[in-house]
Amino acid sequence: MQQSSTHQLEARLNAHRKLFIALAAFLAENSEGRAFLDRLSRETETVVDHEEDPGIVPDDGFALQAGADEEMRSIVKAALSRSQAIAARANTNT
Repeated sequence: MQQSSTHQLEARLNAHRKLFIALAAFLAENSEGRAFLDRLSRETETVVDHEEDPGIVPDDGFALQAGADEEMRSIVKAALSRSQAIAARANTNT
């Protein structure tokens, strides 16, 4: 039962990621959407410049947020790549 539940969760996460990439690629089709995605890829919620002192060993919260920031950047990068590929294909078909 646990393995099935884990597989279902992984499948759902993959589906969400694919959907986010498709939506972000759609946003990137115009200059305002692309600017938004560029800003989003540079933003981070991870603490920097000693804004908060995590102590000698950072807690799991810092690691989780760093992972979330990396995943967001990965999604935006994939979306921008998809958008460029779609535009290139459209240019070769005209």
